[in-house]
Amino acid sequence: MRNQDWRGLALKSVYLGGGTPSLMEPSGVEEILHTLHQEYPPAESLEITIEANPGTVDVVKLQEFADAGVNRLSLGIQALNDRRLQFLGRIHDQEQAMESLQAARNIPGMKLSVDLIAGTPFESIESWDVELDQLLQYEPDGISFYNLTVDEGTHLANLAGSGERVSLTTDETVDLLIHVTKRLHDAGYIHYEVSNWAKPGSECRHNQHYWQRGAYLGLGPSAHSFDGSTRMWNLPDINRYCEMLDAGNLPPSDSETLSGEEVRAEWVYLKLRQSRGLDYAEYEELFGEAPHYWKVMFEKITERGLGEFDGRSFRPNDRGLLLADEISARILG
Repeated sequence: MRNQDWRGLALKSVYLGGGTPSLMEPSGVEEILHTLHQEYPPAESLEITIEANPGTVDVVKLQEFADAGVNRLSLGIQALNDRRLQFLGRIHDQEQAMESLQAARNIPGMKLSVDLIAGTPFESIESWDVELDQLLQYEPDGISFYNLTVDEGTHLANLAGSGERVSLTTDETVDLLIHVTKRLHDAGYIHYEVSNWAKPGSECRHNQHYWQRGAYLGLGPSAHSFDGSTRMWNLPDINRYCEMLDAGNLPPSDSETLSGEEVRAEWVYLKLRQSRGLDYAEYEELFGEAPHYWKVMFEKITERGLGEFDGRSFRPNDRGLLLADEISARILG
């Protein structure tokens, strides 16, 4: 792996054996980063992100993380409304969320990203205006909006099965997100990926790297790695993972190698999820001549008001990004 140009590194519950400190303690992060820097010399400008939930960090711990080398915090706020937080089953409340936001803003040089969930049945444009007014006073560098998904076997799925409304309709969610997008544009944010907004120059680097299909190395149970054609992942059994490392062996894992067509489809899909869009020249350098029918399809998509096509590149607009999956399905046939 050392000869591979690993530009992304995903750490998840990292265990190094021999009583090594927990990753979620600053001392553990510092030790891990020190070891990694010895093996893989860092670039001059390095963005190191850590994820945390409100209520699990305070300004003291965040400062310790900053001293250890962390310079971006991804905070799982999910909502700034107690009713929505309770409905989503979150362990924090609105007050704890706002305390965590303030703690992050008190750390010099720490970039702040915030994750939010949209689509619960209690939402409206008016309620989101209230939450955005509260959030934007902290001036986060990045904001992610993810649509609520109801997975089989969950509490929300059981409620839905009993006839209770657990989410907005697709049209309601789209109308809400279009309004949110306008609010964020007005506040100086750019919509650079389907679910992500950022202040110019503050786009999340590791997310962008994934979307460009760059190589990345994952360490820890359940962590994934990618070398451009093969995906590898460590299995989630933490006890087995620790036993193998303590015995000096590689942890249990699995992998899959993408076919040429899978690589092409993934490339197209990811390009159409980003505001920079799909460029023919880049496609042709990798895969050969672009399909002839694309021109007709992109022209029709543009006529529907979902983006701009100049004959050699297509750039989705806000509505186009929200319909990225549909556009990809049409382009890929």
